[in-house]
Amino acid sequence: MARPIDIELNDSTPGIGVTAERLRADVARRREQRDESASEVVRQIDEAARQKAEDKASREFAERLRLAAAEQARQLTEAAARRAAEQQAQRAAAEAARRQAAEQAQREEEEARRRAAEERTRKAAEKKARAEARERARLDEEERDRQAIRERLRQRRERRRRVIWPLVLGVVLPLALAFLFLLFYSFEGKRAEFENTAATLFGVPVNVGSARLVVLPGPQWQMHDVVVGSGADAVRIARVGIASSLPGIFGTPTLASIHLDRPQLPPAVALKLLDQVSDPMLLKAGELSVSGLEFGAGVKDLPPLTLRATFRDGRLSAISGQGEGAETGKITLNLAREDQWQLALGATQLRWLLGAEVPLGEAMVKGTLVPGALQIEEFSARLFSGELTGGGRLSWDGGWRLSARLAAKQLDGGKVAKAWVREGGVGASATLLAEAPGPKELLSRASLGGSFAIERGVLGGVDLDKVLQERGMGEESRFESLNGDFVMESRRIDFPVLNLVARDLKATGTLSIDANRAASGRVVVEARSSGARRTASLKISGSAAAPNFQR
Repeated sequence: MARPIDIELNDSTPGIGVTAERLRADVARRREQRDESASEVVRQIDEAARQKAEDKASREFAERLRLAAAEQARQLTEAAARRAAEQQAQRAAAEAARRQAAEQAQREEEEARRRAAEERTRKAAEKKARAEARERARLDEEERDRQAIRERLRQRRERRRRVIWPLVLGVVLPLALAFLFLLFYSFEGKRAEFENTAATLFGVPVNVGSARLVVLPGPQWQMHDVVVGSGADAVRIARVGIASSLPGIFGTPTLASIHLDRPQLPPAVALKLLDQVSDPMLLKAGELSVSGLEFGAGVKDLPPLTLRATFRDGRLSAISGQGEGAETGKITLNLAREDQWQLALGATQLRWLLGAEVPLGEAMVKGTLVPGALQIEEFSARLFSGELTGGGRLSWDGGWRLSARLAAKQLDGGKVAKAWVREGGVGASATLLAEAPGPKELLSRASLGGSFAIERGVLGGVDLDKVLQERGMGEESRFESLNGDFVMESRRIDFPVLNLVARDLKATGTLSIDANRAASGRVVVEARSSGARRTASLKISGSAAAPNFQR
């Protein structure tokens, strides 16, 4: 508010009228300004009131919209609930109708089955009754036939009684006497003839212990305790059976088949006989069978074999057979002559090849027999949960010799050298050479040389990382690879080169295991990190079954 101005008006003052007029104008201007300020305040108040009224109206409109939406949603929910209830009621009604229809169909089906079963029972009873009637009729007819046959037999017996005794005395009695003569007469005089024939056939002396003729079930010459040859190469046969015709009993034997029972045959002699058994007169139309064949006296590594041989133009053309034993497993053998003898041998296990501690399983050998030797074209077997394959040559002229190339893959390292390697897949390749007087000594005198590699395994008995850190010896070391060379001879194994690679270290060394299974060697371990070079040296001692590592 403007401060009042006190002005004393005196008409006697010069120019007072002008001044007064100016003052009045000034007062009027200020009054107008005051009125405009008041109007602005009123306008603002009116504007605020109008805005407040609009906000209230907006809120009331929004509330009305919310209430309307809520009411609409409630109505829609109620309508959906009514429709769901109606649909549920319809489904319930349909399900009830379906169950009723299913129950009705089941009742009808059961009734149909019952009627069908009754019908089958009735038909079966009728069929059984007809069959029983036919059976009674057949039995009655058979009984009439038997009575007729008994009557005919009675009449026939009456007729035979009048001629039986002359027939017995004139025909049957001489035949019976001849049969008894053949049954009990030893025919020892034939033994020399058989010995001479067999000696000519085989080219060596033949001795027959005893000879006799067996008439039933057919004529057969039997010779017991037969020995072919002499010394270490002698073939011993418990019994030889030669089937013959009746005319050949007293004259020249005509042979139909030959059977050998429990022969003991040295392996070298058996191989030579494949080319020597070729006499056309003796074998051209016959058949040769063998039971209980053993390769040498007292040999228990192979089961007794049962063989059957066939001949073509007087020459042995094929041999097949098998044998099986609880300890030796099953063996199958097939030999066929083409230009040369082709051999196929299969065995479930070969405990005799590498020894009872190292059995080979599922073995297979294929090869060609040449004079004095077997050319092994294919060999495979299961070994230490892996596979062993190879090929080579086995000869026996002037002593036994074996040369072979072998390869192994995926052998279980824990089984190959369980005291040294606890895990890892072993692969190897090697050459085997052996020479001995007999086949049994071949592998004990063999030399084997080659290389091996083990991937991702565990070395037992020492922790190489702890050794480098001087924290003791530890118990095992994981490695990425372990490889080297080996030479085995006279039960001694040498590893002149061994290389081991692990994540943070590498090692090189040598190892020897002598014939008494004592172990000796040395290993140098070196860290593979780029820092300071650390090395450690280990001495290996102990045995093959219990190695010992020392710094």
